[in-house]
Amino acid sequence: MPLLPRTPNALRIALAAILVGVTVPALAIFQNGGFEAGSFASWTLGGGTNPGLSPITPPFTGANVVINPGAAGPATIVGNAPDPRAPDLTLPRVGSQTAKINDESGGSLVTTLTQVDTVSNADIDPIDGVPHIRFSFAPVVEDPGHSPHEQPYFYVALKNTTTNTVVFEQFAYSGQPGVTYKTAGSWKYLDFQTVDVPLPMSAIGQQIELTVIAADCSLGGHGGYVYVDGFGSANVPPPAGALTDPPKLVPALSTGLLVLLGGFLGLMAWGSRRQMV
Repeated sequence: MPLLPRTPNALRIALAAILVGVTVPALAIFQNGGFEAGSFASWTLGGGTNPGLSPITPPFTGANVVINPGAAGPATIVGNAPDPRAPDLTLPRVGSQTAKINDESGGSLVTTLTQVDTVSNADIDPIDGVPHIRFSFAPVVEDPGHSPHEQPYFYVALKNTTTNTVVFEQFAYSGQPGVTYKTAGSWKYLDFQTVDVPLPMSAIGQQIELTVIAADCSLGGHGGYVYVDGFGSANVPPPAGALTDPPKLVPALSTGLLVLLGGFLGLMAWGSRRQMV
């Protein structure tokens, strides 16, 4: 539904740019969504150990994730520093801080990151008139060549807890066929994937739960982690050095349309109901 009157294109574009700059808050829906506090304030860290995915036969989704109870796994806030296991990644992704969930040390550890917040009018994008949730993630996982259910993995999901529906989820294990990982020695990684999830207007006032999970291999000797940043409703800027950040469409889950932006990857199979970029 157009939000601007019928005006010449140049004026319409200028008005849209002004509206974006004025009415869309920096990160809106999630508190400390860019980790610029230099901490995990407003977030909940959890974890335990990874006994392996169950059932053990691919394809896998979040329903296959099993976490044995235990202490919260490792998590750090990183700034401008290279990652030797993912040399093409530019850190931080947004602002001056990016979160690193789990780490490279192994030990069958799992780290979870969660936050629940309420969708509000501040999350409405004036360009299309509906609320959005946007963020970026980049997984880095070692590939020991174990059976698929024993490999390191990552999982990212958004759930509307008011309606008990999953509005976005992505899962992949290290070495998963069809995933166009980059390789650095025994490590595999993806460029930052910038996600844009439009929500219906009925989501205003409803609660959204964000979950990020990163897991070592279940046998204990190999690590896996994921960088996350830019959680909110505002557009996440292109990665540093990128000329453009073009939108790419992925098939909708049963609960709504998902728009996946950015990245420099080809098609990746995310399971029977989705594609990867």
